[in-house]
Amino acid sequence: MKMKPVRHFLSAIAISLVCFSTAQAKDIEINDRTAVTDFSLEDTKGKVVKLSAQKGKVVVITFWATWCAPCLQELPHLNKFYKKHKKDGLTVLAINTDGPDTFAKAKTIIKRKRLKMPILKDPEGEVAAILNPRGTNPYTLFVDRFGRLAADHQGFAKGDEIKALAKITKLLAEPGPS
Repeated sequence: MKMKPVRHFLSAIAISLVCFSTAQAKDIEINDRTAVTDFSLEDTKGKVVKLSAQKGKVVVITFWATWCAPCLQELPHLNKFYKKHKKDGLTVLAINTDGPDTFAKAKTIIKRKRLKMPILKDPEGEVAAILNPRGTNPYTLFVDRFGRLAADHQGFAKGDEIKALAKITKLLAEPGPS
């Protein structure tokens, strides 16, 4: 009898892991793309970063939290893409969704993983409520040079970094505003 609750508990954990690690992606045809809602957030140095100021660049927006293991796997890949393609017009905005009480842990992760891409703070979840209403972490948006949503991706599993790089490469090859 004692085994039954344990078995249900382990089944629930297994199902949760599958749900969180299963990645879903959606690409949007160029003619069907719509503008991403503008936002302003502070980075870790107190500088305000505004999405609309990134027009002309390909922007990858990812929502992450310190407690999210798939997020911590995805961040180094996005950081690598940022460093390699920044000169080509790529920016990555990694929006941390931790509250003020746990942001110190985020700073430790940023330092330990040597993240150079802009890390933005959304402690009240205002931007997440608009762009990530399901509250899924990681949740990644791929924005074209015109500020329109080109693709989104929910979750992270091994191999997703290859798909993400393909999306980024495709978007970098598209023409932007003159």
